[in-house]
Amino acid sequence: MPDAVLSHLTDKHDLGIHTEMFSDGVLKLIKNGNITGKYKTIHRGKTVGSFAAGSRELFDFLNSNPQIEMHPSDYTNHPFIISQHDNMVAINAALEIDLTGQVCADSLGQMLYSGMGGHADFIRGAALAKNGKPIIAMPSTARSPEGICSRIVPCLQEGAGVVTTRGDIHYVVTEYGVAYLHGKTMRERAMALINIAHPDFRAELLHAAKRRRLVYPNQIMPPARQEYPDHLEKTHTLRNGQEVLLRPIKSDDESLMKEMFYSFSEQTVYLRYHGSLKSMPHNKLQVFCNVDYDTEMAIVAVVGPAGHEDVIGVGRYMTDAAKTNAEFAFVVQDNWQRQGLGTLLFNRLVEIARDAGIRKFGADVLAENSGMLKIFHRSGLVVETSTEQGVVRVEMALPNSAVKTGS
Repeated sequence: MPDAVLSHLTDKHDLGIHTEMFSDGVLKLIKNGNITGKYKTIHRGKTVGSFAAGSRELFDFLNSNPQIEMHPSDYTNHPFIISQHDNMVAINAALEIDLTGQVCADSLGQMLYSGMGGHADFIRGAALAKNGKPIIAMPSTARSPEGICSRIVPCLQEGAGVVTTRGDIHYVVTEYGVAYLHGKTMRERAMALINIAHPDFRAELLHAAKRRRLVYPNQIMPPARQEYPDHLEKTHTLRNGQEVLLRPIKSDDESLMKEMFYSFSEQTVYLRYHGSLKSMPHNKLQVFCNVDYDTEMAIVAVVGPAGHEDVIGVGRYMTDAAKTNAEFAFVVQDNWQRQGLGTLLFNRLVEIARDAGIRKFGADVLAENSGMLKIFHRSGLVVETSTEQGVVRVEMALPNSAVKTGS
């Protein structure tokens, strides 16, 4: 794990290292000038560790090197010392994680596999550090005598040791994405972890979560047709200077969507839903949050850091059977209206739809929703409208020059 992470840092500058163990990956980055310790808040200019495991070249480099400081593990691993490093990122591996966020890193059931080392120490220290990020990273699956198995499990194996508790867990990363668990409910944790499990095991994990009553009995999962398209994430700046992340919606966004809905004014609810809507229960929210990223796409606008995020707007489309036409719908939270967010959401969805071969778009808009109508008319698309009983039917089409070649 250490060398795999370090191999992706060759384009970074002035990194600092405070670790329990040195490996050959550290040697390469120091020689390359990536690791200097220039901005460390303690032991500035020094690379600090407790022991080393690697090649003879690594040990020769460490020997009598004034840039290197070796300290006892009770110093390097002390959460208070770790927490004094601003921007500390602690990355630890795991053997398995249960659906509540308990992490096993040292045993396979009752059989000890390795020592716990500084696993919990660095997770806690990074969590206490200014701008720190405690991360558990692992592949979503492992090989066992019975075949391929999921590392995200309903319950830890009998006798497995909990090295990092569900109270200490923050970020969990697999090849399928990132789950942020700190401060989340058991239901939110379970859904976030199922979302980054291997697709072959998600249905089984959801069924187990229902048996444990971690999620609602009617909880659904998105169709397995498409994986989460992280390449569609983009950061933009609004008119007020606020940065906002536009990203595809996730099934574990339900609580964020709920908070946004209950922040709406009556006018915003009326304009979006064409009537009065007093509540947004789970059975409706989960349908909004579970899309296949193919026949249905939803883009949310997010502000704030992980764990303190707010969804402030959402745009979505649903295609017809031929996937050439799509129906659009948008809403922006009241405090963020008139900042250009509606236009950003619309333009982003049009880009995604165009790349998917969709040529025509439609929307039903109340006649008094002048802001949304302006967005459509100023879009550069070919726009036609008709009005019936106070509802404007908007038909939009890509200019011929904008249609994706070969679609």
